[in-house]
Amino acid sequence: MWGETMEDTYDEIDIEIQSPGTYDLERGWMPSADMRIHLGGIERGEDRPWDDVSLPNEVFPDLLRCMAVILENEECAAAFDMGELEFTPVPENDAVGVYFHIDGVPRESRDDSPDLVDRTALVEEIYTTIRRWADEALAINDDLTDADWFREIDTALTDAERVLEEEGIR
Repeated sequence: MWGETMEDTYDEIDIEIQSPGTYDLERGWMPSADMRIHLGGIERGEDRPWDDVSLPNEVFPDLLRCMAVILENEECAAAFDMGELEFTPVPENDAVGVYFHIDGVPRESRDDSPDLVDRTALVEEIYTTIRRWADEALAINDDLTDADWFREIDTALTDAERVLEEEGIR
């Protein structure tokens, strides 16, 4: 699997979510989103596919929940429209193996090795990316706090902030 020292090579992780759609948000509707996870940094991941997130009120809280589980050094998976993002802790390295499973594509036909990323960098990237998306949405329509779908995201963000504070990360 992975080596036993912190000198191992870790991939950078950048998560990119397209800005929320103005038209839908102005009406209080939940927009879909496109998300791209760049393992190895954004400059190495420009050719990565965008993953459709048609229900951000489910995907974003699921990712934030995984963030808390990762900090407890437990396995977690977040469901996307076309697959799931799997997180496997490597506590001896303070790292996490990240693997995106695509529905209908057998693992043996793909590179089955997860990318190894720093645990703290991963949870910070998950939180800040979703927080930025939510802040952009609120800048377009601050009445979203009354929408059930947005409250699910906002509640998950509040829970994630608490976990980050408890862990001394924020």
